[in-house]
Amino acid sequence: MVGKYEIEIYDNHISYHLEIKRNITVIQGNSATGKSELIRMLSDYNRAGASSGITVICEKTCLAMVSSDWTLVLPQLHDNIIFIDENNSYIKTRDFAEIVNKSDNYFVLICRDGLPMLSYSVEEIYGFRQGRPSQKYLEAKRVYNEMYRIYNLEDDKNIKPDIIVTEDSNSGYEFFKTAVSCKVLTAKGKSRMAEKIRSLQTSDVTVLSIVDGAAFGADMGEYTRQTENALCKCYLYAPESFEYLILMAGICEIPREKLERTYDFADSTKYSSWERFYYNLLVENTKETVYKYSKRHINKSYLTAGSRNRIMSQLPQKLSLLNITS
Repeated sequence: MVGKYEIEIYDNHISYHLEIKRNITVIQGNSATGKSELIRMLSDYNRAGASSGITVICEKTCLAMVSSDWTLVLPQLHDNIIFIDENNSYIKTRDFAEIVNKSDNYFVLICRDGLPMLSYSVEEIYGFRQGRPSQKYLEAKRVYNEMYRIYNLEDDKNIKPDIIVTEDSNSGYEFFKTAVSCKVLTAKGKSRMAEKIRSLQTSDVTVLSIVDGAAFGADMGEYTRQTENALCKCYLYAPESFEYLILMAGICEIPREKLERTYDFADSTKYSSWERFYYNLLVENTKETVYKYSKRHINKSYLTAGSRNRIMSQLPQKLSLLNITS
């Protein structure tokens, strides 16, 4: 399944609005924020249609998954947007993740905690906020703010980190270790980012974490908790992926629409996250060139002054004080 879809669900008392554009969207929030009511309304509509008094507007069929026989039902559903509540504990299981990762459906998962078995974006974690004061209008708002923001960075402030921590220990780590003059460390995996921050508890240190935002959603909560209590100053930069930065740099010729409208190209049956889509796109478009890409080790062609500076130019202006090595 590909595409971006607007969803409206409403009755005479409450109205919801969501925009869905990836295979996994997560809705978080405390009790009494409207999450369970959304599932109830959609379930009533699925059972009784318009006679339920509920209206659902979307190009795709929207279904509330309430059956306990999920292992039988889910594989039979195709090209739908499926809503599942956290009361269904199976959404945290490996078996569920395997079905989702091969599915041609989109999933909206309502869960207060992270879902470590699934790869989902920090961009697609939402909470409901009340909109128009004249009625109870709930619109999904991003929990962790907008795309490409360096989280918790003041608008008028530039930063010069003492330490950069990368999620991986492969090509991205090797690139930044060459491209900047400050100390570069690796967490050796996205699930270890929070642990790595805990090990850097020095008050006079500024740390910039760089993660693949397209697949960091499940780890964002724990990372945020650790950085809120950290002695060091912590900032997070979460581009879609390192491969995305290379593609955006224009080092190889890629149709721009594949980067600007990825939701129209990243088929959920092939890619469990956009991170994998960008990786595949880069590999396929460089395999016969001097820029042949490998995630395991950085190709030296990306470390020339010209290539390196083009990639670094994709970082936010707030990081303009990073010292690029000669």
